[in-house]
Amino acid sequence: MKAGSEEWHKFRAGRFTASECAALMGEKGGVTTATAQTYILKKVAEVLTGGWRADVSTAETRWGDEMEPEAALYYEMAVKETIEKPNPQCPEWSDDVSGSPDGLVYSDTGVYGIEIKCPYNPVNHVRHMQLKTEADLKKLNKEYYWQVLCYMLIFGLDRYEFVSFDPRFTGANRMYILPFHRANVIADIDRLKTALIEAVKAKQDYLKRIEL
Repeated sequence: MKAGSEEWHKFRAGRFTASECAALMGEKGGVTTATAQTYILKKVAEVLTGGWRADVSTAETRWGDEMEPEAALYYEMAVKETIEKPNPQCPEWSDDVSGSPDGLVYSDTGVYGIEIKCPYNPVNHVRHMQLKTEADLKKLNKEYYWQVLCYMLIFGLDRYEFVSFDPRFTGANRMYILPFHRANVIADIDRLKTALIEAVKAKQDYLKRIEL
């Protein structure tokens, strides 16, 4: 299932996805915040319209889409591993949650996932190069942080790698890798699962009231 295809969009419609789950993770209020409620209502609208989606194409997203294949190839050569692109998947505990990682790597030490970001602004690649811990990414970019955790949650992974790539840099500076380890983020993974379950219930409650 190719990312961005009609089949891919159809699968995601109405489901809470890893790329947007940060909307549910406000520090105060949980899924009752205005941001979370707007996201939940967006999922309700997708169900009721058969898959409506907003056009979110920008210069930044187009750059990321164009650079991702090159980044994946560079990663494979750098770490001497092969990336496999999985289809979107739902966790066993909810069919209303899904995620489609940029890749899974089946290494000698076990399977892990990768999330590739290709910043449009090279300044952001420099910012990524300063990251040393998972908490650093949470502070810099909550959307990316919760996205990685959601993939770890859905696919049951103990390890993940946040990969920043910019071909405009030279040598080894083109790529920076920040490892994620489940033991370091388990409390937030549990928080995320709770928020997703609450969001699913809220979506279902909205649909029940509308259908009455």
